Amino acid sequence: MQIINYFDYDDKTSIISQLEILQGEWRAIGFLLSLLKEESFHEKLGNGFLYILLDEDKITNGKPTVASFVTFCDRDEVISEFRPWIGFVFTTPVYRGRRLAGKIIEHCMKVAETAYPESEYVYVSTDEEGLYEKYGFDFFEKMKTVWGEESRVYRRKNKC
Repeated sequence: MQIINYFDYDDKTSIISQLEILQGEWRAIGFLLSLLKEESFHEKLGNGFLYILLDEDKITNGKPTVASFVTFCDRDEVISEFRPWIGFVFTTPVYRGRRLAGKIIEHCMKVAETAYPESEYVYVSTDEEGLYEKYGFDFFEKMKTVWGEESRVYRRKNKC
């Protein structure tokens, strides 16, 4: 397994085609795809990354298979001055139960130490309860999303 940054990856079309296949698994993938195809990812989410965990041992259409992914950016769906945010956390069904999302989250936490040294915390916005606690996050508060809904916000101390 290898974690790559989509924006540095040579074959973006292989990632896009695999995400297109996964759209039926989670509605947010369609939104992420639109950000990537319209090249508006950074405009909407600010500075940041789309980290993809690739399974190099399983080949899909001649390319490593997308096992899991997350965004790690200045913004997410909540209206807030806080940053950075981990978002779009997803593990493909065949890879679930292996704590792969945790592997990418830990990667983000390491990146946060140097990319966001001024930030005391790393944040996650979610409707899930019990998931992010497994990865060291604590419930912080509820916040409004850009769609006017309430979301649970979790945070984890940035080790800087």
